[in-house]
Amino acid sequence: MKDSKLINVIQHFSKPELKRLRNFVHSPYFNTDKKVRLLFDFIYQYAPDFNHEKFIAQYAALFVTPNEKYEEATLIKLQSRLFKVIELFIHYDIEMQHLPGIELSLMRFYNRKNLTTPFKNAHKKVQKKQDEQLHRNGDYYHNQFTIEQEYDSFLTVKVENSTGKMNHQRAMEKLDIFYLAKKLNLLCQMHNRQILVNVNYDMTLMDEILSLLSNSDYTQIPVIALWHQALLLLLNPGDSTYFYGLKKLLLEHRNRLYKFEQRMLYTYLENTSKQIFEDSHQYHQELFKLYDTQLKNELLYMEGFLLPAIFKNIVTVALNLNHLDWTANFLHKNQHKIIPEYEDSEDVYTYCLAGLYFEQKKFDEVLDLLNQVVFNDIYTKMDIRRMYMKVYYEKTINSPFEDMVNSFRKFLNKNQDSIPPAYIQENRDFVNIINKIYNTLKKDQQKLDAIEQQISEIQTLPERAWLLEKLNALR
Repeated sequence: MKDSKLINVIQHFSKPELKRLRNFVHSPYFNTDKKVRLLFDFIYQYAPDFNHEKFIAQYAALFVTPNEKYEEATLIKLQSRLFKVIELFIHYDIEMQHLPGIELSLMRFYNRKNLTTPFKNAHKKVQKKQDEQLHRNGDYYHNQFTIEQEYDSFLTVKVENSTGKMNHQRAMEKLDIFYLAKKLNLLCQMHNRQILVNVNYDMTLMDEILSLLSNSDYTQIPVIALWHQALLLLLNPGDSTYFYGLKKLLLEHRNRLYKFEQRMLYTYLENTSKQIFEDSHQYHQELFKLYDTQLKNELLYMEGFLLPAIFKNIVTVALNLNHLDWTANFLHKNQHKIIPEYEDSEDVYTYCLAGLYFEQKKFDEVLDLLNQVVFNDIYTKMDIRRMYMKVYYEKTINSPFEDMVNSFRKFLNKNQDSIPPAYIQENRDFVNIINKIYNTLKKDQQKLDAIEQQISEIQTLPERAWLLEKLNALR
């Protein structure tokens, strides 16, 4: 029963949502089935983890129909009916949070019934709510358009035509803002996706929209200014003017957007910062600022959890800047905040903690950590092999180092069909470079210069700063 789609959905409700759901299920207007109510009550008492030994189908059936013989098919049908009620609740609960939803419905009803005074009162209320609305993204302007359109319909019938035409203009303006904001948003997503993945999109009307906005008052509207600047940055990723322009707009108008929209725009800054800051230290400094700002504003968390890739990236950047105390504090606070659905969350945390220990020169602790965990994620396996090699190098443990060189090369050859070529190549480059440094004698300037030149020519090289440090130590 715990593995059913019904329980899977209920597990994702917060405590306040569960309470509202219980009231909804018990409302005779939405649910007249007593057995559905009883089944929900049985489930509700074991929420949210559902780990109790009595949370099984047989006990659920006994709770709902104590005098009937348990039949699995009957309980499944009852679960299905409850699931439909829950889906209805999700719809109504979202609609209730949709700010102008109730007043818009009232406006439409009063308009159809020719109730002028109640219509005007509803219109006044919805406009007041809109004026108080902090988030002014594309959806806000869609709501404004819908309100103006309904009011326009009212004026067309109730007032002289000249006044009605004036409202046509307001409706058109809101529609244009909504369209431009949404279109720019989608163009950004498509272009960003096109950069990351080998896929082609038809960027319909992009040139026309950019031409329109090049000399338009629409760019004074924060939501349009933000997405317009983001698109220009994605189209010109090496132009620092657009980078700093988007960053400035985000700081000024971030409260106009929902958190997931802010996160999207910060992602564009992260993805283009490599081309803005060619110096590795400056690049990591900028990334750290972007991550730190998002952590403080809780933009990186999804329902309180972090994606494993984000978790690793944050730690990697912080360690590159030698922010050891900051990293230790981050790991302590977020140890259990890698999304639970990710099976290898413990691997990610262990790897990051080992990275901290490495920077603290606690090499024995690093080996103890790495030897305790079986790492399953193929990308983490590459990270771990690099860390093993770095520790063996630092501790001058010769035989394990040489064994790791050979085993890492075999691993890359074996998995070259399941790992993107770029990742294979950059890890091969790392193995080759560290092995060359390992086999180079001190003061052999000719070889050391050749290795340094090779490092400078490799565009993407893991552990570049550490490799250069070890290289320079031999000079």
